[in-house]
Amino acid sequence: MRAPMIVGSDISGGAALAPRSIGTLTPGASRAGRMAFGTFRERLIRVIGRAVLSMPPSAWLLVDMVTLLVGITVAYQTFPPPPDATPHHIALWQASVIFVFAMVIASLVFGLYERETILSRSRILTRIGLTTTTATVIAYAIIYVLMYATVSRRSTALAMFIFIIGGVSIRVLARWLAKQIHCGLLVIGARPLFESFETAQADGLLGEYRLMGYATLDRDESVLPNDPNYVGGVDDQLTQLGRMGVTDIVVSDSAAQDRRVMDWVVPCLQHGCRVTNEAIFYEKATGQILVDEITPSWFLFADLTVHCDRHATLKRINDVVIAGVALILSAPLWPLIALAVRLCDRGPAFYSQDRVGQNGKVFKLYKFRTMRTDAENGKSIWCTPNDPRVTRVGRFLRKTRLDELPQLWNVLAGHMSVVGPRPERPDIVAELRKKVPFYSERHLVKPGITGWAQISFRYGASVGDAKRKLQFDLYYLKHMSFELDMIILFRTAGTFLKGGC
Repeated sequence: MRAPMIVGSDISGGAALAPRSIGTLTPGASRAGRMAFGTFRERLIRVIGRAVLSMPPSAWLLVDMVTLLVGITVAYQTFPPPPDATPHHIALWQASVIFVFAMVIASLVFGLYERETILSRSRILTRIGLTTTTATVIAYAIIYVLMYATVSRRSTALAMFIFIIGGVSIRVLARWLAKQIHCGLLVIGARPLFESFETAQADGLLGEYRLMGYATLDRDESVLPNDPNYVGGVDDQLTQLGRMGVTDIVVSDSAAQDRRVMDWVVPCLQHGCRVTNEAIFYEKATGQILVDEITPSWFLFADLTVHCDRHATLKRINDVVIAGVALILSAPLWPLIALAVRLCDRGPAFYSQDRVGQNGKVFKLYKFRTMRTDAENGKSIWCTPNDPRVTRVGRFLRKTRLDELPQLWNVLAGHMSVVGPRPERPDIVAELRKKVPFYSERHLVKPGITGWAQISFRYGASVGDAKRKLQFDLYYLKHMSFELDMIILFRTAGTFLKGGC
C-alpha cells in the first residue's frame, strides 16, 4: 500500500501557536506560510483535490455506472447481437441493468468506494480488477442460469475493458489531484516524533504533507535558536493557523494526556484543522505501526484476527491454490535455474536453512542458492547492498525473486504462507528479541514468501532496518485480510516484472 491519508480527527488535541511562535519563525517557515495560498492554478488544484477526497461513495458509484453504461453501449454498437441468435441474446437495456447491478454488488464487497482506494495505485488496480472479475461472473450467472439467455463474449470483453480503463484513469487522475493538496502538518510533541515524520517523508511517504514544524506544551526558549523546526509553545491564539497553512495537527501521546487537551482540540476543529494522535495518524498515513509508541495493551485493542478459524481456513486455501498453480507454471524454469546456478560456481543448486516460523517453531526453508558455498560457514551474517558473497547468477535471481521459488514447497507443507512476515534465522531472532520491542509478536502469523514489509521497505541489513520492517509487519498483523494479501501479491508481481527488465 503506499498508504492512505488520515480521514479525520480521532482523539487528542491540537493547539495553536502564539503570534510570536508563528510570526517569528525562520525565514523558510514564514515563506512557506505565505506560499500556502499559492497561485490561482495551485489553489484550483487544491480545491478540486479536496472535493475529490470528500466525494461520497454514491458519487463514485454514479461515475462507475456511467462509465460502464458507456462501455456496454459502445460494445453493443461495435458487436451487435445477431437477430436470430439461439438461445436468446439479451438486449442492450437488459445487459445494462444486469451488469450495473453486478458491478454495484462487487464494488461494495471489495471496497471500491472507500476513500483509501483513491490514495493508493495498488488498491485502485486491485479493487477494480476484483470488482470487474466478480461482476462478470455474477452477470454471466444471471444471464445463463436464471434467464437461459446469452451475451456476446466480445461485447462483454470490450465493455469491461472500457470500464477498467475509464475507472482506473479517473481514479489515477483523482489520486494525482489529491496528492497536490500538500497539507500543512504541525506536530505537538517532542522532537523525536517530528523526526519520525521526517524519516517517513525521506522514504517517500507523507508526500501529500508539508512538515511545518513541531510545538511543545510550554514554550522552551532554549530550543528556539538551536532548532529551526521548533515553532514554540502551544497557547489559545489560533488565528495564526490559517496564515501558516496548517491543515493537520498530530498530537503526541504524552501531550494528549495533558488536561488542557480539549481546550486545544475544539478551536482547532473550528478552524478546519484535522486533529489526531500520533499512533493513528502514522498508521493511516504510512502503513506502519510506531513500535516505540505502542504498549502491550495495543495487542488487546488491535482486535487481531490471526487465529480466527474462518480467516485461517480461507488463508490456507488461498495459499494451497496459489502455491500449487505457481509450482505448475514455474516448473519449466526450475531445471534452467538449477543448471545456471551449477555452472556459475559448480556448487549445489539448492540451499536450505533453519528459519523461525509461526509461534517460534523452527523449520527448514528452501531456496535456490545465490551465494558462494563458503558465504557464512555456519555463522549468520547480515546481508549488505552489493554483497560480494552473492554470485552473478544469484544477483539476477535475487533481483527477480526467482530464488524464492522453492519456498512454494514450504507453503504447501504448511511451514509458510504466500503472504506474511519474512522468516529470519534463529540466532538473528534471538538478537532482535533483545533489542527490538515486540519483535516476537511477528511470529503470531506464518511467515511469508512476500509481505507488506518486503514490498514497502528495502532489504534489511541491520537491527535498525529490522525495527523498521517490524513496524510494517505489525501493520499487516492488525489489518491482514484477503484483500490486503491480493494487494501485496499484485505489488510483488510488479517488483518481479521490474526486476526482470
